[in-house]
Amino acid sequence: MKLLIRHRFILKLLIVLPLFVMMDSCKKTDRISESLDGKSLSKTQNSSPKLNGESADVVYQWYHFMTVLQRPVNPQPNPIVAMRRFAYIGIGLFESVQPGIKGGSSFGPKLYQMPAMPKPDNSKEYLWTASANAALSSLFKMFAPNLLPADMTAIDANEAAIRNQLSATTSEEVLQRSEAFGRSIATAIFNWSATDNFSIASTTYTPVNEPWAWVPTPTAFAAPIAADLQYSRPLLKYSLTATAPPIPVPYSEDPNSAFYAAAKEVQEIGGALTATAANKATANWWADVGGVGVGLPAPYHLVSIITSVLQSQDAGLWKAAEVYAKTGIAMKDGAICTFRAKFQYNLLRPITYIRAHTDDVNWLSHLPNPPYPDYTSGLVGFFGPVTQVLINEFGDIPVTDDCYDWRGDAPRQFSSISQLRLEAALSRVYAGIHYRFTQMTSIDMGNDLANEIDKVTVVGPEY
Repeated sequence: MKLLIRHRFILKLLIVLPLFVMMDSCKKTDRISESLDGKSLSKTQNSSPKLNGESADVVYQWYHFMTVLQRPVNPQPNPIVAMRRFAYIGIGLFESVQPGIKGGSSFGPKLYQMPAMPKPDNSKEYLWTASANAALSSLFKMFAPNLLPADMTAIDANEAAIRNQLSATTSEEVLQRSEAFGRSIATAIFNWSATDNFSIASTTYTPVNEPWAWVPTPTAFAAPIAADLQYSRPLLKYSLTATAPPIPVPYSEDPNSAFYAAAKEVQEIGGALTATAANKATANWWADVGGVGVGLPAPYHLVSIITSVLQSQDAGLWKAAEVYAKTGIAMKDGAICTFRAKFQYNLLRPITYIRAHTDDVNWLSHLPNPPYPDYTSGLVGFFGPVTQVLINEFGDIPVTDDCYDWRGDAPRQFSSISQLRLEAALSRVYAGIHYRFTQMTSIDMGNDLANEIDKVTVVGPEY
């Protein structure tokens, strides 16, 4: 029955595929029914580098398309796994258009152990939008999880619909050359990804027998995952050893201690019976609660925010590709640095402390605890560096998070990107699964990583 429902969903996608592609507005609606704007495409027919490059609408459309395609996937991919995939997709996107950027250069020499990428024929004309279209189609098929044959058909049809629009202003020879280059980049990126020693197993984990140490938590008491992630090859050399500073609040069981107070705060505002309705709603928003077809699978909440910021800034193809790549680096390396810290410090979760050292031995958090130590925060390990990359690129601008407009939820408005980040961080306290000091330190850790990413220069002064 689940398979039948999914095939019906794909059929609906295919019915509206001719309407896919670029948006003529920065306002985000359900992109599955938006049409291609012929005027914006006509501006892309000259492949000579420009300050803003070609339109980024095709790129935005692809990310929205995959968000919708992945909603009904069951089971949903592990967030750590999904973030890694989008790192490689973002880098592949950039490499597929990079030769068109005046003064631009590949990430190749600047990322850790990244091989040289294929080169275009500089004596010939390319349409970089077409290269991006072919590259993203290939990359999504290579990296997206649990794709059914119908999903592959939908992706191919989406690529063909975009190509059909591009063909109105571009010769077949240029299209074929551009697409071949994009696909060659996708293959090179995927082959490189296969050598990064990625694993979310915990074969290297050894339990720590100390009062402050993490133990599996109620109610599932699941064994730890992702202890081995720290040995995955990062994208920055910096991330080979980067970790968190020591826990800022010394462990103590004294009711007058700062640590006891931190746990009591979680008990009072993050409990299944004590969290307010507003705090629960915030926790649910950032945890993407709802399940298959209702909540957004990772990393699409982050992708939605990134895309919203890019569109609000009228980012062209070059800027969009660079930002998707750099935020992807933040996702992958953020996870590696975070899980290195988690298993370095092995701090127990609030639920363990509260049950052992307060009068509420049956206390439950509002949301379930994930199966790994508290310090530092997994969610902020992703959101922290990504949001700081956006701040470094555009400033601490206002932002709208409307990732759930498709299910009728009102958007959340923020006066700044840093305000959005703070709410996401505090949502884990409201969920009952992190101490406040963990969240604040995690923000600082993410800022440090983002600032290292900002040092990677792939565009020239003209850009």
